[in-house]
Order: sequence, then structure tokens, then C-alpha cells
Amino acid sequence: MNKTEFDKLIEFVYKGGGFIPHNNAAFELAHQCGIGEIVTFKESGARDVAFHRCYFSLLNYIYGLLPANFQKKIPVHKFYYFLKHLQGHYEVIFEFQDGTKLVEYQSIAFGRMSQHTFEDYVKSQLPFIYEEVVGKFYDGAKYDLIIASIETEYDKFLSKL
Repeated sequence: MNKTEFDKLIEFVYKGGGFIPHNNAAFELAHQCGIGEIVTFKESGARDVAFHRCYFSLLNYIYGLLPANFQKKIPVHKFYYFLKHLQGHYEVIFEFQDGTKLVEYQSIAFGRMSQHTFEDYVKSQLPFIYEEVVGKFYDGAKYDLIIASIETEYDKFLSKL
């Protein structure tokens, strides 16, 4: 989910007897509804958004450390899918006669994660990113410096949760 999609989230606050619009999108929805009209929502906790922002901020930070020639080939908004593909986190939906595969990438279920599970998930992703992405471009002291930088940023992101 990118910033534009986050801006479209409709947030309500429960005030004991009902829900009150909390952001502009919620106010707009409330004004569009008729009195007594039933509106159905899917529940999503603040944790989901916080984990999502933390994870994608970290990925964007890592992406920014990669060389320009990589960034020219893989745009920042596709880096997440690039990682999923490298890790094999997809299901093959259909295989064409020429061997080309249509895939569906697995989604991360932030809503079902505790803080501890989220931290474990990200920690399990980092070694792969270090070896299979960062390690393809850097080595030695430069590699060690980048990894230390990522670990520091990871800790900063976690402290905001």
C-alpha cells in the first residue's frame, strides 16, 4: 500500500454510542450516506498500518542504498515484488506452453501479527536481502557499513511502533 492508498483509508473513532469520522475520507463518506443507510466495513487495526509503514519504510531505505544501475532497472514501487519473486513467495497460477509463468504474489498478513511476530518476520527477511541483493553489489567494508546502517534504521523504525 502506497501513500495515496493510505490517504484513502477511512478512519472512524468509537465514542461509546457510535462511530465518529476521524479523517477527511470518513467525513466525505458520512456526507455521502443517507440517514439510516447501512455501510459495511472490514476491520483493520492501527497495528496493521504501523507495521506496514515500518516494513515499507525499511525497504525504501534499503532500496536507496542500492546502486543507480539497479534502481534504473527496478523502480522503487516494484522493489517489494522483486524481493518476493527472488524469495519464491508466489504461487504459479498458470504456465504457458512457452514456459512463461503467471504468478500471484503472497501477501503479508500484518493484521494477524503481534509486534513480536512482525519483528521476527522482518529479521528473517533481512539476511536474504543482505546476501541476495546487497551482497550482489557490495563487499568488504562497504558491505559491512551498509548492513550496519540498515540494522540501525531497522531499530529506529521499530522504536516508532
